[in-house]
Amino acid sequence: MAPIPPAVIKAVSDARTLSEREVATRLLEMLGPTLTTAIGDAKDTRAARQWAAGRHCYRANALRAALLATVAIAANYEAEGARSWFASTNPDLDWKSPLVFIRAAVQQEQLDRLVQVAAQDAR
Repeated sequence: MAPIPPAVIKAVSDARTLSEREVATRLLEMLGPTLTTAIGDAKDTRAARQWAAGRHCYRANALRAALLATVAIAANYEAEGARSWFASTNPDLDWKSPLVFIRAAVQQEQLDRLVQVAAQDAR
């Protein structure tokens, strides 16, 4: 297996330090309001904009994992590649799409797995 490219490692490392508000803002920019809202398990895209304005999201860990996965994929495939990655089934995520996988994740280990798979897929 090829090593993870330095650009992917740096993108993920930089994103780890962002505030919850910055995480939501970056997700909105990279994935759009519909996908960001779905990841945060809200019913309306207004919620995603409210998270970017500073309102707490009860699925903040899922949003952060989604951003880490997004920047990993986008480091080599741009934001469009990350949007496509979230919608495609993935054998490393039990043949679920990353969106379905992250919405079902209840433990931090599951979110960490999503980020690891994204980093591997970004090669």
